[in-house]
Amino acid sequence: MQSLFIIHSFNGNTKNSFGPYLVKECTSLGLNVIFPDFPTGENANYHEWSKILDQYIFNGTLNSDSIIIAHSLGAHFIPKYIAEKNVKIKVYISCAGFINNTHKENAFDKIMDEFLPTELQIEKDILLMKYRYAVYSDNDPISSLKELEYYAEKFKAKKIFIPDIGHLGPKSGIKELPEVLEIIKKHVLK
Repeated sequence: MQSLFIIHSFNGNTKNSFGPYLVKECTSLGLNVIFPDFPTGENANYHEWSKILDQYIFNGTLNSDSIIIAHSLGAHFIPKYIAEKNVKIKVYISCAGFINNTHKENAFDKIMDEFLPTELQIEKDILLMKYRYAVYSDNDPISSLKELEYYAEKFKAKKIFIPDIGHLGPKSGIKELPEVLEIIKKHVLK
């Protein structure tokens, strides 16, 4: 069975925005949907997030047919993790993925630095991720449009611009992402 991983944000807000919609819709497509619970906020750390995802490599669930959606901090974590573990995946979809951190909150900055992929890791990701997409908006309160587009360009990802959806968290009021569902449908194994 093909697996879909949904990797949540710094505060886990993905579970209160578009995450439940994708779980429901993708389960009905026959996907094995995995929505791991990672430590959030100031408790977020790369090592602990990695240990949680390692179990899916070990049991063969995370593999070359997998689809991964990563939101915000998750879009830092997955590229670093995939490159370090040398794991091939079929589809990578970043949601509000950014590389530069411009808002300078101390705890957040420290965590962001720990999760940030290197240039070499990003180059490796392009080879390990068969299809890459970047979903972003023009009114994201965390990152500028320029930073969001820069992220897409660094990963040579197909840009999916959706106006007025903010950072895709609960404050944005986003409960559904049909554009992401359509991407997934294109890559579901028959």
